Amino acid sequence: MTTTRLSPLDHAFWSLESPDAPMHIGALAVFGPGPAGAVDPYAVAALLAERAQRVPRLRRRVRAARLPWEAPTWEEQPDFDATAHIVRHELPADSAAHPADPAFGRFVGELMARPVARHRPPWEIHLIGAGRGAGRGTGGDQDAALVLLLKVHHAVVDGLRALELGIRLLDGFGDAPAAGARRTRAPERSGAREPLPASDGPTPLRLLRSLRVSLPVEVRRTWRATEIAGSAVLAAADGVERALLHPSPLRPSLLRAAAQRPAPTASGAGLALPTVALDDARLIRKAHGGTVNDVVLAVLAGALRGAGERTDVRVLVPVSERGRRGGPGSGVAATGNRLSGFLVDLPVSEPDPVLRLRRVREAMDAHKAAGPRRGAGAVALLADLVPAAALPVAAPLLRPSAGLLFDSLVTNVPVPDLSFTLAGLPLTALHPLAPLARHQELAVAVSSYRGRLHLGLRGRFATDALCAAVDAAVADLLATT
Repeated sequence: MTTTRLSPLDHAFWSLESPDAPMHIGALAVFGPGPAGAVDPYAVAALLAERAQRVPRLRRRVRAARLPWEAPTWEEQPDFDATAHIVRHELPADSAAHPADPAFGRFVGELMARPVARHRPPWEIHLIGAGRGAGRGTGGDQDAALVLLLKVHHAVVDGLRALELGIRLLDGFGDAPAAGARRTRAPERSGAREPLPASDGPTPLRLLRSLRVSLPVEVRRTWRATEIAGSAVLAAADGVERALLHPSPLRPSLLRAAAQRPAPTASGAGLALPTVALDDARLIRKAHGGTVNDVVLAVLAGALRGAGERTDVRVLVPVSERGRRGGPGSGVAATGNRLSGFLVDLPVSEPDPVLRLRRVREAMDAHKAAGPRRGAGAVALLADLVPAAALPVAAPLLRPSAGLLFDSLVTNVPVPDLSFTLAGLPLTALHPLAPLARHQELAVAVSSYRGRLHLGLRGRFATDALCAAVDAAVADLLATT
């Protein structure tokens, strides 16, 4: 049986999970009616199971390491049955399978708040029928005929890889090779040293050569770890100051963060699914500069202000480091998570929408100029720089600390603007869903598909009022173009 060690960051995600803060990511896919009319949801479930059975990554489970200083490994489950991971749901009579229905949002939020099983391949698919809402469409979406919720543990994939997995379950992609299957050995970085010549034993000359190669590398790794950890400590200290001097409903109290263990679904069940016209975001960007992502951050700042928040909110904006691979023979999966990030202060306290966007743009430009491997936002890179044995020990200590570093997560998941179908049903909307850190009240994920930005809001602050505030914040910015 083939086994592969979890990458350092995958190991960290696996260790950080707790019942009250599951570490899976999600995607809510909305499918409209197909040309052949209604489909049998049980037939769709069987089709998905057949396709999932052929995806190697969906067959793997985590096996604990035998030695404490080793990382866990991925192994294929011998008796894997994809049908056990797919659940068909009937909605309550008062709700419809549509993102605009608040009751539907609560139903999906409760599903997202439940951890995936850790003793088997850590993923689930939930199929939700159209319910009483079939035949209606809102927010630019077509009528919903079927909704699919995919949950995958973050140790398996990041947002982009989750998308690739999901696409392989759709029509016309079931026989596609796994992501990265055709890749060969990763190219050496520029300036890499030549490998040491083979030797029959540890001669003094070989030891000297090994030290000459390894010492500079270890010095650089130690320096980077010290720099990132120091920035994180300073950011945490600033978080303490912000919590004491600028209390906010979005920011947990230090006493609660330190002592209280929240119920597993206390705040994680909240979910809202607003959309924004992509043309509106582009029009705002054209008028005021920056990027569409800058506009999204400014809209979120305005929405939080519209929902009653008055203090600035610090968000973590993840950045993919997908180009940094483990070297040959490292024993680490080349497809493991590689993430860094920026800590960005959303100017919620600023009443002027144009000035809010300008401050967001300036902050993002400064972070991009410095690079994603510096500062407290790069704390995820520490997973590559500490021993595997330290991760399970450090995880319980780090779980409550996210609230000191940032108040919320805002992540962007790129989606190719192609026509996708499932059992002939066209995909009309795709809302990504991010993990909700312990004691935090809001996590935001965004994707662009078919002319709309689809937002997935999770947490206690993910309410209808915040959805309405998103619309109002977009309107405020459009009024300035």
